[in-house]
Amino acid sequence: MFASYKINPSLFASGTTGSSINIPINLHYQIVDNSELIENTFVKDEIQKAVNPILDYEKTRFVPVIRGTTSRLDTIKYNVNILSGSTILSPTKYSDIGFDNDDIKFERNNFKDSYLYLAFYDDTNPLTQNLVTSIEVYSMLTDDDRYGIGAPAPIIPGQPKPANQISVRFILSNPLTTKGFYEGYHIYDYKSDVLINQPKYLYMKATYFNAKTGKIINLMADSKPYSIDKLIDKTYTKYKLFRDSTGFYYEIEDASNVSYSNINTNPILDATINLYQIQAL
Repeated sequence: MFASYKINPSLFASGTTGSSINIPINLHYQIVDNSELIENTFVKDEIQKAVNPILDYEKTRFVPVIRGTTSRLDTIKYNVNILSGSTILSPTKYSDIGFDNDDIKFERNNFKDSYLYLAFYDDTNPLTQNLVTSIEVYSMLTDDDRYGIGAPAPIIPGQPKPANQISVRFILSNPLTTKGFYEGYHIYDYKSDVLINQPKYLYMKATYFNAKTGKIINLMADSKPYSIDKLIDKTYTKYKLFRDSTGFYYEIEDASNVSYSNINTNPILDATINLYQIQAL
C-alpha cells in the first residue's frame, strides 16, 4: 500500500536545510467512499428483492389409471345417489328427482343443464384448503339409456328409455375412443408441483345441480349418516397425482365408494365412484 504526503514549505523556519516525517508502525485507514460497496452489495440485493420470483404456470394433463398401475382407464363413472325421506335411493333414477319421460326423451334444457360439479382441494380442512381445479359434468344419455335393436313396437331403436329406468350417473370416456363425454376425464395441474417419487394428493368434493327443481345437493363418499365432527372426512374422495419416466397420471385412492374393473379379466378398464347425498346426525 502506498501513502502520499503533501508538504507545505512555508511551514518550515527560514534557513532550514532538512526535516523529517514520523511514520507510525501501525497504519489505520478510514473509509471515505462506500459507493463500490453500495453498488455491488446493497443495490443488487434490493433489486433482487423487488423482482418477482419466476413461477412456472405451465399445466400438464394427468391421465386416469387403474390403482397401482399405469394402465389407462377407459371410463370413469360417477353414480349419484339421492336421499328420499330417510332412505338413500341407490341407484337413483331421474324420475326420483323430478324428471319426467318427456324431459329425457326430448333432452330438454332442464335435463341437459343439470350437472355434477367436482371441486378438487389441496386439503380437507375448510378453513385452510385451496381450490386447485374443478370439473363440470353435464347430463348426457349413453347407449345403455336407449333402446337397442329388437325393441318391441312401437318403440324405435335409439329412443331414450323412460325416466324411471335411467340412473343418475355421469360417465367420462377416454377421448381416444370414438364416442362419449370426454370433459373431465383428465385432471390438469402444474407439472412443477408433481415430481418423480413425490406424489401430490387432491381431495374431491361433489355437488349435484338439478336444473329441473333448482335444488343443489351436496354429496359425500359414504351412504351412512354421520355426526358433524366426522362428516368432513366423509365428504371428500382422495385422488393421487403422480409421475414417472413415461408420463403424468392420477388414480382414485382406495376407498369404500370406489371400485375398479378387474384388470386381468375385463378388457374394458373402468373406475366407479359412488356419491351419496350428505346425511348428518
